[in-house]
Amino acid sequence: MVAIITLIIFLVVFILVNVSIKTISFQNAAAVNEQLNYSFIEKWGSFGTGPGQFNRPHDVAFDSRGNLYVSDRDNNRIQKFTQNGTFVKTWGSKGSENGQFNIPYSIAIDNLDKIYVADRENSRIQKFDTNGTFLAKYGIDGKLNGQFHRPEDVRIEPHTGNIYVTDTYNNRIERFDKNFTFITKWGSKGTADGQFKLPHAIGFDSKGNVYVDELERPGVQIFDGDGKFLRKWGTVGTADGQFSLPQEHLWIDSHDHLYLVDGAPNPRIEIFDIDGHFLGKVGSACKLSTSTGCVDPDGLGPLSLGDGQFSKPEHVAIDSEGKMYVVDRGNHRIQVFAPATNELSK
Repeated sequence: MVAIITLIIFLVVFILVNVSIKTISFQNAAAVNEQLNYSFIEKWGSFGTGPGQFNRPHDVAFDSRGNLYVSDRDNNRIQKFTQNGTFVKTWGSKGSENGQFNIPYSIAIDNLDKIYVADRENSRIQKFDTNGTFLAKYGIDGKLNGQFHRPEDVRIEPHTGNIYVTDTYNNRIERFDKNFTFITKWGSKGTADGQFKLPHAIGFDSKGNVYVDELERPGVQIFDGDGKFLRKWGTVGTADGQFSLPQEHLWIDSHDHLYLVDGAPNPRIEIFDIDGHFLGKVGSACKLSTSTGCVDPDGLGPLSLGDGQFSKPEHVAIDSEGKMYVVDRGNHRIQVFAPATNELSK
């Protein structure tokens, strides 16, 4: 009798363990295969130099009140909008003086609503308040610590306030504290792990790990906050989860979903988990286009068929409500998409 009871207990435990393993495996598979979907909701902007118009816009960032700031790259200025795209103000002009720009690239905003702009061709980072008042500048052209050569991205790690800069044409990442005091750097030109082929964009997961994508290499490299190489993923191609070159910018949301702008030959936003599993995509190439962007098929405008279509998209950002903002550079406009799945709230 004891042997029979022991056997029954063993069988029950065996069944329960196997059910648990299968359940965990199923849950992991579901997590890997979850699909994130977005739908187009609005767009604004057109080619020009007037308020709310753009000439090859580059980045978009949000302050604590939900206002948007767009680096209007070839107009050498920053434009400020309300959350729905209503123009508020602009500042900047071409030059090298304080508050002037020579190709303003990326924008970062800290928890005090101070705005940092990567002023690429001036090889510096400029700092402003939300009214566009110049506060400080950091860096000069060079290779020493705290110097830059054509930096293309500036990002702030939200937990520490540390500031990271892609020193693109020095093929390295530089890290500063919240006062912009130099802390460390890593990287050199090359194709080995931890080396770069023009580092272009930075993002952070919830653990503070640093994700770097490159203009001339597909996918991302992942480092800890001090620059120790952890892993990498990504291949060249046009299939889901592959990338065209040159790659553009990335964003990591509060759920550790990574959004990466595919290259101009295959314009779209691809979505991954932080291990590189493909979760979805947004956008497609213009059905008809010219060197200046999408065109209306009948020539009369407006471009009704262009919603959700891109020409040379550059940056992507997710706001506090989960909406996706895409800088549609070749069309000189911002497109906005809303999540069409409740997976984002998990």
